[in-house]
Amino acid sequence: MVTKRILNAPELFALRITLATVALDLALVFLRGARLDPIGYGKIVLLAGMLLAVGFAYRRSGRSDSIGTTCLCTGLFILFSAAMSLFNHMLVPNGRPVIDEWLIRADAVLGYDWPSIIAWAAEYPLWNEVLRLTYLATLPQIAILVIVLGLTGRIRDLHSLLTTVVIAATGAVLFWGLFPSAGAKAFQEVPPALLEAVRPIVDPPYGAAIIDLIHNGTSYLSPDEFRGLIAFPSFHIVHGGHHLLDIPAGIAVFMLALAASRAVSRPATAAAFARA
Repeated sequence: MVTKRILNAPELFALRITLATVALDLALVFLRGARLDPIGYGKIVLLAGMLLAVGFAYRRSGRSDSIGTTCLCTGLFILFSAAMSLFNHMLVPNGRPVIDEWLIRADAVLGYDWPSIIAWAAEYPLWNEVLRLTYLATLPQIAILVIVLGLTGRIRDLHSLLTTVVIAATGAVLFWGLFPSAGAKAFQEVPPALLEAVRPIVDPPYGAAIIDLIHNGTSYLSPDEFRGLIAFPSFHIVHGGHHLLDIPAGIAVFMLALAASRAVSRPATAAAFARA
């Protein structure tokens, strides 16, 4: 069993949120009689466990705090992401009405129309590819940032990244559970020729699959099969089938999560976590 001396306040915070999420996941899986993918989740637990073990070894030996912290935070990121993604998919079927109609009307007031944006993107193929790559780079950016911050000794910034992502993701999932959304791509039609030219990462068929999950859920839970359910507020605010309001909403979630993250890292809070 890991002793409290091995983990500091931000890491303990992330671990406790992760363990609470795992407990909820297991309870919901049991209550619903859902089936888990043992191989898929086994690989995740094995990888995270190896990283945590290496991190603990380096930290306890005093050989390299940078390597130890990098491994620990990477392991925590992996465990948290898997647990929260599973929890998100345990929130379906969701009987609450989706809020996309309201979001589409609000976007229209601002002069935004998703099919028109797709038509515009088709006229600028190079810029469209830049946006596609930017969208796909979200998770790799976080992974690279964890390694760079850790190995360059910017431990405080790494911990801020860890707790900010944990808080933002938790808040986004809980909000979506209360106010589900599927994105503009699930409700607005685009000519097939434009879709073929633009190749949006999330398209109307993807949106239809999300609507089906919201209404019917799934009985088999595999990390290899999961889709990104959250259309508002999401981590992707650059390109795809999202609403325009997702941009200010994503910024607001980030700012709130960053403020909460800084509160977690304050000396008084850190001492409280150490005593708990």
